[in-house]
Formats: sequence, C-alpha cells, structure tokens
Amino acid sequence: MLKFHARTDVGLRRKHNEDSLLAAEEYGLFVVADGVGGRKAGELASAITVNTFQTYGPKLRMALEAYGADPGRPTRTAVMALLDQATNAASKRVFEAAEATGRQGMTTTMVAAAVGAGSAFIAHVGDSRVYLVRDKEMKLLTEDHSMVNELIRTGALLPEEAERSPYRNVITKAIGLYPQVRPDTLHVELVAGDRILLCSDGLHDMVPAPILTKLALQPNLTQSVDSMIAAALEGGGKDNVTCIAIEAEATREAEAVAAHARIMENLWLFKDLPYQARLRVGKICHERKFQPNEKIVSKGEMGDALFVVIQGQMSVQVDGQEVAVLKEGEHFGELALIENEPRSADIVAKTFGTLLAVDRTAFREFCMMEPALGNLMLWKLVTSLGQRLRSMNEQVRAK
Repeated sequence: MLKFHARTDVGLRRKHNEDSLLAAEEYGLFVVADGVGGRKAGELASAITVNTFQTYGPKLRMALEAYGADPGRPTRTAVMALLDQATNAASKRVFEAAEATGRQGMTTTMVAAAVGAGSAFIAHVGDSRVYLVRDKEMKLLTEDHSMVNELIRTGALLPEEAERSPYRNVITKAIGLYPQVRPDTLHVELVAGDRILLCSDGLHDMVPAPILTKLALQPNLTQSVDSMIAAALEGGGKDNVTCIAIEAEATREAEAVAAHARIMENLWLFKDLPYQARLRVGKICHERKFQPNEKIVSKGEMGDALFVVIQGQMSVQVDGQEVAVLKEGEHFGELALIENEPRSADIVAKTFGTLLAVDRTAFREFCMMEPALGNLMLWKLVTSLGQRLRSMNEQVRAK
C-alpha cells in the first residue's frame, strides 16, 4: 500500500510561492518543481511542469505495471524513457510559454518519482533533491546541477566553502532553459521500511543535514514532513519550501537488494564511483537468475555481455574439466564489452543464484550519453585488460 504526505509553504521572505507539487497517488507519480525567475513568473514554469507530468500519469502507471509483471532491463528502461519524455515535454512547453509571453529566462528545477512494483524511478533536473531514508540513514540519490557542485567535483571549491560561494544559487541545468533537456534518470529497488523524500532547495538549504536526517526518520509520515518544513522556517525560511515523503510496498528481500548493492560498489568497473553515479549506471545492468547445472555461456559462442556473480557459484569449464569456480563478486566476459569474440570456456551454474549482466550495446550507449562517467569506466576497462595482458606475459615468460 502506498502512503505519502505532501506539503508546500511560501516561506518567510517571499511574497508568493513559485514551487509546485504533484502527488498523483493513482499513478504512483510525485513531482516537486521549484520555479526560477522571480518577476519572470517562475510559478508558471513550475505549474506547467507538474501539469505536463500529470498527463503522463496513465502511461507511467502502465509502464510500472509492466515492470512489475516482468522486471528486467527492457521494462525498466521503458519507465525511465517515459520520465525522460515527460521532462522534455515540460521543457518544451515552458520554453514556448516564455517565448510567447516575453518571459525568457522563466525556468524551473524538477525532481520526479514514479513509484511502484517495489521500485522508485527518478528523474532530476536542477538542484531540487531526492533522498532515500533506509536503515536509520538518509542518502542523497541525486546530484545537484549547480555551479557550486561542478566546482566541488573538479576540485576548484571545497565543500565547506560552498555555502559562502557567490555561485551557490546558480544552476547549470533547468526545465525551460532550452526546448530540450537531458535529465538524470535512475532506478532504486525498495526494501521494507524505505521512504523516498522529494524536496526543493528551500528545505535542504535551510536545514542542516543531521537535523534533516533526524526529522526524516520520524515514524509518522505526516509529522515528519510537517517537522521538516517547520525546521526550514525556523532556519530563516528564505525560500519557498516543498516536501513530499513516500512509503511504498517492497517486493524484494533486503538481502537480495543488499547483495546487488555490494556488487555495484565493489566491482572494478564501478568501484570508486560516487553513490549517485552508481545508481545512474545501474540502468544498463540487469539481473539473471540461474539454477544448478544451467549453462550460462558456451565455449565458442559470440559474447555480448559482462557477467558478475551476485549470489551463488559458477563453474568455469574447458573441454568438460573444471578449471575455476566463480563466487560472489567475481566476473567473466569483460572482453565482450569491447569486441564480439568467441567465448573461451563454458560457464555452468553450480548452485542456485543470480548474475548481474552488462550488455555491450547498453554500455556503449551509456558512455555516449554520459561521457564523463563513460570515460571513467572505459579507463577502468582498459586497466583491467592491461592487467590481464601482463599476467599472461608473465605466465609465458615463466614457461
């Protein structure tokens, strides 16, 4: 059963509220939009955005149901593609409205969550945020599209200097700035007790992170949201404040979700990526169940995916003889990410378990869509292959 509480407040300094929210329970769709522009009618930009998303509600509901019936990369990608379409439709409408009314510069930030089938699908533009509350902790799922965040990322600014920076309110991406925009999209599997929090910067800028976490952990959903908004007002209320908290039914066991997260954190290809980046990379991965004696890969067949063992064990066999056993966290087939070559061994399941698969086509598409992360992963891939080549050379010299 889906539970939520949504609230917006004009704050203590502004004359009107440029924030807009959508809480469409029937679609599992929630949006916070924070209008930018002041006299250029930021409230119009945010209203257009949430209204546009509402028109996508029925399609998103159907896509969530399709994912629930057959969870996998195709159905997961379909949900995120709809969120991308809704975001771009909103950007086009806001841009055209600004052009038609002489309000160029009328824009809005946006965070959206489509919640259902044990998952939350997120789209994000600007510096409004989405948090995950789990196991008495609160994790930020989104990365601010802001000048300050870019300076921190490149090492030109220290995090503790951000609050004093003259660029702290400058956003680098917004709905309506251009007819098209590229949102960050990501997928989070939910476990029992999880809570998703959407908010404008009027909340996270006004309330220190430790206090925000404490208030977000309050058991009662309504009291939690009301307390967070009250804290923002007590902190100065310099901006409009909007917050939506959502609790949804989980469909997967916490152990399985945790195992998947460990793989994403520790696999050499994703290791050292920020938490938010790993969530975005997750869209190119999919899970595959296996059972004892199931052949996953046949020697000589063309490979098109890297596989990582999430749970269980796999037997590596050459001419019917076992030459290695792969356990949790171990992988095979990284060469398949860069070339279409025959597999060098049979891979056969020894137990029940789960694999994580990264397809070559999806990997290449991601590298083109997100070149910064893509270049980092390509470098890790080159490094891994270089280590394998050195190992083979050492074996040859030893003979």
